[in-house]
Order: sequence, then structure tokens, then C-alpha cells
Amino acid sequence: MNLTVGCTLAYDVLTPTANFTFNILANRDPHQHLGDEVIRLAPELPLERTATSKGNRVFRVEVPAGAFSVDYRATVEVNRPAAPAEVRADNPGRLPLTTLTYILPSRYCESDRFTQMAWDLFGRIPNRADQVREICRWVETSLAYTPGATDSRTSAWDVWQLRKGVCRDYAHLAIALCRSLSIPARYVGGYAAGLEPMDFHACFEAHLGGQWYLFDPTDGIAPDHIVVIARGRDAANCALTTIFGRVNAGLVTVQCAVAPAPPATQAAAG
Repeated sequence: MNLTVGCTLAYDVLTPTANFTFNILANRDPHQHLGDEVIRLAPELPLERTATSKGNRVFRVEVPAGAFSVDYRATVEVNRPAAPAEVRADNPGRLPLTTLTYILPSRYCESDRFTQMAWDLFGRIPNRADQVREICRWVETSLAYTPGATDSRTSAWDVWQLRKGVCRDYAHLAIALCRSLSIPARYVGGYAAGLEPMDFHACFEAHLGGQWYLFDPTDGIAPDHIVVIARGRDAANCALTTIFGRVNAGLVTVQCAVAPAPPATQAAAG
């Protein structure tokens, strides 16, 4: 699936300078191939491209006082498979060491508090893939999508009690439930085609049968319609912006759509 993505972020810098780190770039992985990519800053300023400890592509820029905006556009080919129908349970003690951090509790995903509830709800499902799918179904039907009901401090345990939130909260609760069943799970932030209203989107990946698979517990958007920006233990690793200095945030617009197919080539008459 070929997707076009982009966003425009506007700010007013109130201090003599402010330092921004932006985590809005389409990631690169074996199932996601980046085509054209353009970053435009107004005013034009030098930027530094780098990567986080989780491998997320970011760029940094120092901005003087006044109006400032970022415009990002990219084309991405996504060939991300859906989870298989059946996956046998992994032996947690034999999982790759790189996945173990995604079983442990984290700031927003307190999986150690969900063990009994997760077992009661999903523990007797023998198929690991079905466990994750059932977790997604349960989260989607048990929570009310309620913008403004939660904030950046809200954790999975808070969401469990509130039974409301936004995509970030849905992902955190699903991750915590997976981890409490010893299924490695990690947070994913990205762009999603077909999302209404259009915005940045949060979902998660679960490690099943030796491979990571993407799940969307909020809207059920297909894996090949999502462009990954960032991965991490939870949203703390995937902030879209990190700012040092006083700023007022302005308009944010996000785009993600299926790219139109190229026109068919007509063979020349013989």
C-alpha cells in the first residue's frame, strides 16, 4: 500500500530562543519503505537529524523568538502483514532478550497491576494471536472514546478505572494487558489512513511467534494503512515534540491517505 503522509505544526516562540526535537518523520523498517520526503521550516533554519535510543528518526532545531512552523511531507510504501490466524504460546524464558523490556511494567503501562484481571478475561484462550485480538476487541468495546477525559499523566490503570480515553489510552491499556500475559507489547505512534477526524494516531505491536505485528485497538485500521513514526515502551518514548523554552502552540494539521494509482500505460499501436 502506497500512502502519502504529512503534517504542519505552528508555534510562537516567546523566549529569545527555544530548542525543538521533532518526532514526526516516517520510520524505516523491513515493512515500511520511505520514498520522497521533504521538511520545510519557516523561517528557514539549520536542522540536525539524529535517532533516539529506540531507533526513531528525529530532527532538532534551535528557533529564535517569533512565529515558527514545520511542514513535513513523505510518500511511504507499506507492506506490513496482519497477524496470522494461529500462534502457539512462546516460552517467556526463551524470548529474544531484546523483547524482554516490552514485558516489564512501564510508566504508563503498569502491567503488574493487571495480572489477575488479564488472566480472568483472556488467560484461558490457547491461541496467542486470538488473545491479542480479544484484548483489542475488549478494549474497543469497554472504553468510551472521550477526547478531553484524560491527559498526558493518564496511565493504563487510570484508564481501566475511568473506562474512557483516546487512542493513546486505548493503546496503553491493551499493552498492559498483553504484558501481564507475558506477551511482549510496545507502543506505536504514527499516521493512519482513513482516521476520522484526521490526527496523529496511537496503536501497538505485539511480539507473536518471533515477529512483531501491529494492532489498532481504537479504530481497527489495517496494518498496511498505518505509517509508523515511533516505537517505545509507552508514549514516554514517542513524544511528537520535546521543547525547551516558552512557546505557544498553534494550528496542527495532519494528512494520511492512500496514494492514487499511477495512470495505466497504453501500449502503442502496432
